[in-house]
Amino acid sequence: LGARKPDTGYMVPGGKGANQAVATARLSQGTGRVTQFVCQFGNDSHAKVLEKVLVDNGLDISECNHTDKPSGQAFIFLEPDGHNSILIVGGANVAWPAAANDQPGLGLSRKASAVLLQKEVPEHVNEAIAEAAASAGVCVIQDVGGEDRPFSPGFFRHLTYICPNETELERLTGLPTSTEAQVIAAARELQKKGVRNVLVTLGADGAVLLTEGGMVFRQSAFPVPGGRVVDTTGAGDTFRAAFAVALVEGKPLQECLRFAVAASAISVSRMGAIPSLPLRAETDSLMKLAMCEPFRFESTIDCAEIRRSMHDAIRDSGCLASGVSRRSVPTNPSVCA
Repeated sequence: LGARKPDTGYMVPGGKGANQAVATARLSQGTGRVTQFVCQFGNDSHAKVLEKVLVDNGLDISECNHTDKPSGQAFIFLEPDGHNSILIVGGANVAWPAAANDQPGLGLSRKASAVLLQKEVPEHVNEAIAEAAASAGVCVIQDVGGEDRPFSPGFFRHLTYICPNETELERLTGLPTSTEAQVIAAARELQKKGVRNVLVTLGADGAVLLTEGGMVFRQSAFPVPGGRVVDTTGAGDTFRAAFAVALVEGKPLQECLRFAVAASAISVSRMGAIPSLPLRAETDSLMKLAMCEPFRFESTIDCAEIRRSMHDAIRDSGCLASGVSRRSVPTNPSVCA
């Protein structure tokens, strides 16, 4: 790999599971809920940085382990338009126990409000956690992002929601996903395999949710604060975390989708993964602004008004610049593995 400038790259803590965990923690501020994160930390300085970031954001990491392998890493190649390509090196992320009953987090998953899974950890880990959670009646949300590998045939029945983007949906089903009708048809094929609900993210076109009752919910994307996409890294993680938070809070499904697109719109307006993850206050503020007719339907966005409103909301909530509210005391578990 070559670089044109010596300052081309820099290290930012992240990873799909960590992104989703921090996002759920920030978006749950003031609700009395805690995010419990389960992972395998590496044996290097990167692991120490990540562990500090997780603790500083109020996560419970008591079930995390330390391995003798280096931290997993993702090399993100950012394009001028804010989109990216990602090369993943597994490292400690793949150093999980081999036996299903030895997986950390099994007990937590049976008591959680919701469990978020993703594919940057081995499949047998996700299968063990999903089965344990589903057997206890816990909502299981599977993000398809991460390593491109097939799901085992019996795995789908443990999932309450599966969350692919349109490209991942095409890979999963072998069906085209160029149009909304094709997306819906492909999602229904996934439901035939046992998944109850399919939530498909469509980038700038928003999202489509197919429920087990046959309903189809559509949600357009929110305009990006500042009017420019800076970095899409972590946008999908933010969306799924926000959807999970709203779902646990008992919001109607359409409101869950609105909350998710608002949070992800904020995340793409900033650089990095964890540094870009939104606070609850600014997400609520953006949703309120989206109720205004000019904001919803006009191409010109009053960015100054968005920034003022968000700044006031953050100040009033007592949130610090790091994105952590020191006054929030979380409780109802929501496990991310």
